[in-house]
Amino acid sequence: MLVSFYCVALLVGIVSSGTYLAFGNNLKEYKRTTSLVLLILITGLLSESIWKYSGSSDSFLLFNALYVYLRPTLMLLLFSQLPYSCHLQKRVLPTLLVFLLLVVPISVFFQSPFTGIQSYAYLLGHGMVLFYSIIFFKDLLQQSRYKDVNLLSLPYFWMASLVLFSFGESYIFFILTYYIPSFGSYGMGQVFQWVQFFGAIMYLTLGLSFYAPLIFNRRYSY
Repeated sequence: MLVSFYCVALLVGIVSSGTYLAFGNNLKEYKRTTSLVLLILITGLLSESIWKYSGSSDSFLLFNALYVYLRPTLMLLLFSQLPYSCHLQKRVLPTLLVFLLLVVPISVFFQSPFTGIQSYAYLLGHGMVLFYSIIFFKDLLQQSRYKDVNLLSLPYFWMASLVLFSFGESYIFFILTYYIPSFGSYGMGQVFQWVQFFGAIMYLTLGLSFYAPLIFNRRYSY
């Protein structure tokens, strides 16, 4: 059984973030964000394993729980920890609460988590993540505290850039394949392979992002 680049990127990201969590500098200051990144990567690996290899009748439930519910939840928690200058992170947790509350009626009245991917919950949760990634990326570029700092040395610059790009293109692809049948099925074709490739790059970048100051020779702090 061949191991895809997507899985390899997730494994490397898990090892890298786990190593930083165990031995990295500034551990106390960045422990929470590194822990969230590690959980995001583990969730991604489990989701991919269930999507590809599970033959259980409960596979859709497990996939929805991990990919549709837990992944955006962890992403939003991560964005609530990032250093905005506009203090928008105070609104992330209420946004997360709205998402979790809406998941219940979506699952009961609109789309069962047992029979397929819950597209409504996916669009809602991942749309929230995409919104905050756009806001944070814009805010990061405008913060005066970073005007004299090499942005490539900031872990959060790499996080925001890759999450914005990967979530953006996968979000558009999901909409096209689920609601415009002529585009084909989600999970099929060469376009999906590119979507997974950029998703793998995002996960790999998340795992390696805290090593950016070592590579670009700049310190970073809140």
